[in-house]
Amino acid sequence: MKKISFSYLMTVLVILLSCGKNKDTEPDTGNNGGGNNQQNTSCVLTTISQVNSGAGAESSLSAFYNSNNNVTSLVVYDSVNRAKSFEASFSYITADSVRISPYQYLRLDGNKRVIRFVTKSDLSDPAHADTYVFEYSYNSDGYLAKKDLFINGSTRANFSTAYTYANQQLTGCLMTTPSAGNQKVLESTLSYDSKTTIKNWMYTFPDAMEGYPYLTVLNFGKHVVNPLSKVVTKIYNPASGVLLDTWTTSYDNYQTDANGHVLSGVATGDLQQGIASFYGKTNFYYTCH
Repeated sequence: MKKISFSYLMTVLVILLSCGKNKDTEPDTGNNGGGNNQQNTSCVLTTISQVNSGAGAESSLSAFYNSNNNVTSLVVYDSVNRAKSFEASFSYITADSVRISPYQYLRLDGNKRVIRFVTKSDLSDPAHADTYVFEYSYNSDGYLAKKDLFINGSTRANFSTAYTYANQQLTGCLMTTPSAGNQKVLESTLSYDSKTTIKNWMYTFPDAMEGYPYLTVLNFGKHVVNPLSKVVTKIYNPASGVLLDTWTTSYDNYQTDANGHVLSGVATGDLQQGIASFYGKTNFYYTCH
């Protein structure tokens, strides 16, 4: 597992580019897959549980939905320490506005896809933190095509990620610095198991600077139709162009149900921090209607 994290990376990059309680209980894991009798139902991914070599989960990410299939809360639970490591609630103020906290909110388009996410660089001290505004745009096929990050009201994106697709699969992403000479920051290539067709799985964006839990459960356009087989992510120093780190991860040993829902898989190698919910032996659970 590599040492450089996104939180460290963002701290370094912002410096380079800018001038200036109740007892916790483990969440319910729901149903492991749609089952053979649910071909006519709609299933949504609700829990991702990292099991690795033990009999029980080491950590889990669980999402809870209302009757309109809108996510209402999100919990990441550390089973080893028996505590929540992340928690968020979603209040639907209007059809296109979702409040997470006094410092965080989402804007949705007519298809319920996220088009804006406003947050802070440090939610433990929001009054003194930088304001992050993420803007998302989608292509005509319904896939996330571009993500821009504006820091502290910048009129030009400080970071921008372009996503590349082939055969309904995300095959690459490239993050650059439009406000500082379009220098390369992150570059990923992704490959898939073309022999297996899946549906309603997790997103596979390697550059989830806004936090992988959000990218796991919110609507960011269409999903991939095959499971991952390999991801290679390279991190660069935008000021010098020097390669800082490379994360290489292999994915295999998938189990799917008759409806194409991924029930489990294994990720080995480096932790892809944008896809951090899938590492080691991981199980996937769904709620079907």
